[in-house]
Amino acid sequence: MISEIALACVLLIGAGLLIQSFAKLLEVNLGFQPKHAIAWRVDPPRSLKRGERTQYCDQLVSRIAAIPGVESVGLSDTLPLGRNRSWDVGAKGVNYPREQFPIAFPRLVDHHYLQTMQIPLRAGRYLNEHDTVESERVAVINETMARRLWPGGGAVGQVIVNIYPGDYTVVGVVGDVRHGTLEEAASAEVYLNYRQNSDWSAMDLVLRTSRPIQSLAPDVRAAIRSFDPMLPATESTTLEQIVDHAVAPRRLITYLLAAFSMMALTLSAMGLYGVIAYSVGQRTREIGIRLAVGAQRRDVMGLIVGEGLKTTAIGVVLGVVAALLVTHVLKSLLFGVTATDPFVLAGNVAILFSVALLACAIPARRAARVDPTAALRCE
Repeated sequence: MISEIALACVLLIGAGLLIQSFAKLLEVNLGFQPKHAIAWRVDPPRSLKRGERTQYCDQLVSRIAAIPGVESVGLSDTLPLGRNRSWDVGAKGVNYPREQFPIAFPRLVDHHYLQTMQIPLRAGRYLNEHDTVESERVAVINETMARRLWPGGGAVGQVIVNIYPGDYTVVGVVGDVRHGTLEEAASAEVYLNYRQNSDWSAMDLVLRTSRPIQSLAPDVRAAIRSFDPMLPATESTTLEQIVDHAVAPRRLITYLLAAFSMMALTLSAMGLYGVIAYSVGQRTREIGIRLAVGAQRRDVMGLIVGEGLKTTAIGVVLGVVAALLVTHVLKSLLFGVTATDPFVLAGNVAILFSVALLACAIPARRAARVDPTAALRCE
């Protein structure tokens, strides 16, 4: 019984830590709004030249934006929590050691993408329709990159260098987005207008809608097919699905450990109940004598429950010690909570004692109802 209780304690504490971590992860500020947004992969024909590819995507965006219920449409070569690449990016006029040259993750987008994703503007402006291949090359950077390159502030109007295919003037600063994983802090990111950069072959079309996505999707597919029958129209995913996919491995581990801990808790309660019930059956004469010589029924209940809780206390102490050793293995899976979180430890210990008290109370009440005369007569 002590071993079962100790094992249940270890599993409960481990599951509690993972559940707490999962809850913290779901509270993370993504930097964008995934609700009411869906994305399609757009791969223009390879035969199109640079200007033709841009015109192709612009026309498709206009066709999708005209669908009733579509609030905004944007393009990006990389969605959050997906693919990644890095470029060397530094502040103009600053000399960096070769091993310490800053890097950033580039995002090629159109002038509606940041607004469609609802990525907040912190300073300056978003990209707009006036940013063309003939105009000055401009960029929007995130807060992390702004702090890294210009710690004193004033990123808007500065120039970033060593970025393909040339220097860019910073026209805006936006909020950070979790692009790698939900657990990772935001990295330096730079948003470039895809019209001013030819380093792209396919884009993700993101739209935000006021209609239910299930009813909107068929209209979008029909619009894509009418625009270009050769363009795949079924490869869509909601941004909520992207986030859900990112947390799926952690959710699976959490659910499995929670299920095992519940099984262990149930087995411990059943075992404790069985042992106490058997003990009460074997001690009927003793209990009858105690009641015959003046013991109160509450005293008998306290005796039986106390013995069960003593066993539980030993198991819990051993379980907590084992949990403190074992949960260090879970450190890589924990987020926003430590392996020795006192609230998780105290909460699960309270659960164990509550279940143990219930398991002991049932046979204890049966013992308190023993008729001393009948018990002695049977003996």
